[in-house]
Amino acid sequence: MAYEYTLIDTPQALSSLLSKLYELERTRPALFIDLEGYDLCRHGRIALITIHASPLAMTYLVDVTTLGEASFTTEGENLPGKTLKSLLEDKEIPKVLFDCRNDSDALYNLYKVDMGGVIDLQLMELATRKRRQRAYVNGLARTIKDYGGLSPEALAEWEEIKTYGKKIFDTGDPETAGLLFEERPLEEKLVQYSIQDATLLPVLYDTFDKVIEPSWRKKVENEVFISIFMAFFSAWH
Repeated sequence: MAYEYTLIDTPQALSSLLSKLYELERTRPALFIDLEGYDLCRHGRIALITIHASPLAMTYLVDVTTLGEASFTTEGENLPGKTLKSLLEDKEIPKVLFDCRNDSDALYNLYKVDMGGVIDLQLMELATRKRRQRAYVNGLARTIKDYGGLSPEALAEWEEIKTYGKKIFDTGDPETAGLLFEERPLEEKLVQYSIQDATLLPVLYDTFDKVIEPSWRKKVENEVFISIFMAFFSAWH
């Protein structure tokens, strides 16, 4: 089953998207985000930003390679000053990511985007475990297998796409493999690889949000702040 998506590769399309995203509810997370690119960190390049808007049941793929700086400076329709940069920085608009460290590092150091309102699912999953099981964090693949709620058929399809992406990075230099995200037109299977994780993040969030204790929720918020704050330091990464 292919995941539906809308490619955002023109300023007009981005402007229209921003007007939709700014209208979404803010009482609970509506935006689930993932990034892909070449050597994704302050030393690399961002190629794609996947934004799954759960109330709209749609995943948007912002083509940073094509749009460049306009990805973050284009204003929303009838929304002066409201850009993707301001959306990502707004602390009142919750945004869910899984392991925000490299994404936030790349966004700040490459485009001066200081992310706010971030909820890190990797830390939420860790916080919901029993005390003796908190010695390590799980990756996204393990977390989706354990908590994604996929049927055997859907899980097999998800793993097929994941394996495709893993082979790309395992059969050569990981940094060189990241260049594939900058090739245009994008290969459809690479698009599916880029968007499928973000579409499953809402299920994971709902699962952990129901059971996380208030004290651990605060600890997660503090750790997210530290992760994002580290992007300001040149010695990190």
